[in-house]
Amino acid sequence: MSMVIKNNVAAQMALGELNKNNNKLSKDLKKVASGMKINSAADDASGYAISERMRVQLRGLEAAHANTQNATSLLKTAEGAVSSTVDILKAFKEKAIDAANDTNTDDDRATIQKELNQYMSQIEDNAAVTFNGKRLLDGTQGRGIVANQWDAMASFMSYLDDANTTAQDALDGAIKYVSGGKFEDESALIDSFINDITASGLAACGIDLSNDDTGAITGKDAGNERVKTAKSVVPEDDYPYGRSASGSSVIHGLTVNWPSTVNSNVERAILSALDSPWLENCMNLIDESYALNFWEKGNYVRSMDVILQNEGASGTLAYVTSYSSGGMTNRLTMTVNMYYYSNLDLNDWSGSVTGMPGAGYLDRTIAHEMTHALMSANIKNFSSLPKYIKEGTAELVHGIDDFRTSTITSLAGNPTNLRNVLENSSTATGSDAYAAGYMILRYLARQSADAEPEKNMVFHTGTRANQQMRIGLADMRCKALGLRKSDGTTVSVTTQDLANSAITVIDRAIGRALKQQTLIGSMVSRLAYTADNITTANENVTAAESVIRDADMAKEMTNYTKSNVLMQSAQSMLAQANQNSSSVLSLLQ
Repeated sequence: MSMVIKNNVAAQMALGELNKNNNKLSKDLKKVASGMKINSAADDASGYAISERMRVQLRGLEAAHANTQNATSLLKTAEGAVSSTVDILKAFKEKAIDAANDTNTDDDRATIQKELNQYMSQIEDNAAVTFNGKRLLDGTQGRGIVANQWDAMASFMSYLDDANTTAQDALDGAIKYVSGGKFEDESALIDSFINDITASGLAACGIDLSNDDTGAITGKDAGNERVKTAKSVVPEDDYPYGRSASGSSVIHGLTVNWPSTVNSNVERAILSALDSPWLENCMNLIDESYALNFWEKGNYVRSMDVILQNEGASGTLAYVTSYSSGGMTNRLTMTVNMYYYSNLDLNDWSGSVTGMPGAGYLDRTIAHEMTHALMSANIKNFSSLPKYIKEGTAELVHGIDDFRTSTITSLAGNPTNLRNVLENSSTATGSDAYAAGYMILRYLARQSADAEPEKNMVFHTGTRANQQMRIGLADMRCKALGLRKSDGTTVSVTTQDLANSAITVIDRAIGRALKQQTLIGSMVSRLAYTADNITTANENVTAAESVIRDADMAKEMTNYTKSNVLMQSAQSMLAQANQNSSSVLSLLQ
């Protein structure tokens, strides 16, 4: 080895090793101190990027978990309020049943009514419940809810009853309201109906033509307990033809004026049956089906004239004529076409006609026409509603599976014609508008029964955009539950008739509240599973991120010790190399 003094190569080599060992020691020290094997992108660029993305996901999962907990707290707040409302409605029904018993006087019922008024005030308070300043049950988070098919059509009619707008706007609003926003308007309903009829036939409507149930909205085919047959849909408990009706009678708040002259025993029998029990039973059926009656404040009809006359084969079986002012009906007449009923079978309590099978049962015809009368009396601009709605709602009260079987089958088999009938029902011939209206309303009721309130509330429960749950919290105020009308009329038990009618209204209110309570409970349960899933995901991502980034402390301490020894060794060798150059001085002495 040459002895040189200008370039100390050995020292430079030792210095280089010292620097490398120092850098390595610094990295090892950082790993041991931080507990991570990747402290910057320079340590492992791809691993660092993956780890940081996982850390972002972990932060998002923590936020999503907090969201699920907050959402659960909100829903439990709402559930508590709804649960209180259900308890109140139980007591409400108990009081209504008590009031319906004639062991009570009207003074007793007035006392009961005061208690019910307080119950309604508490229901309003429950609906005003808030979470973080947000009202939950006042309709802002989801509007209405229906419990079943029957309730759907009662809500549909209630919306039309309360609407103070054009007939078309009222119809569009009613469709959207009862379907929970599933159908935006009449056009959307017709489109969906035609598509489902084309794909599934009458099953899309829930119509069964093979059984004895007529398809009435209160019958078994519509999801209720009792089968409503052609005979039983308008029940008669006593022989109806033995009385004498003259002058006028007050029936369920309506003064019925009878004809001044009677031309035959059959006419006398028809008037007797109308006086009791047909009109009363028909009004009860309509009230049960749609919650329409002549008692409400907004109803300006107080009387109806009955006319019996022969209008020939070209006339309809019977019809109601309404006279209105400002869109509101103020007078009614009901005409029975004696051409069809001159041979009424006086042994048939339901009013069949000998030799005239097309006339059907007169009591069902009366139910149909009284539906028109009550709708006209309660719904503003009723006359401007489409014909299929007016006739379909009337058919739905008593059902027509047995009477219009061939028309229903024909329309179901020709969706193009069915659409044309619905879109141009005013010009439809025969019974097409009647059957088409019945079919689409059965479809609307079925779809609405499965619907939830409009989902205006969003819970974000994921780490990405649109990973969210939507829920609707229905309006739980008295009006939405059917206990109060927009004109201020409240459910009343101040008379026996009113108390009896109130029981049905309360049953519907209980059904709506229970459905909302069930939906809230199911969402709370779902959120619990979501929270568990988020926790599991957090654990798994944390474990995966740990594998990439966390240091093996035993390994890193071994590396640190090694680097420390090597650095000390390099320092010693650098000092030794620096000493080698000084030996050249001995040659210069």
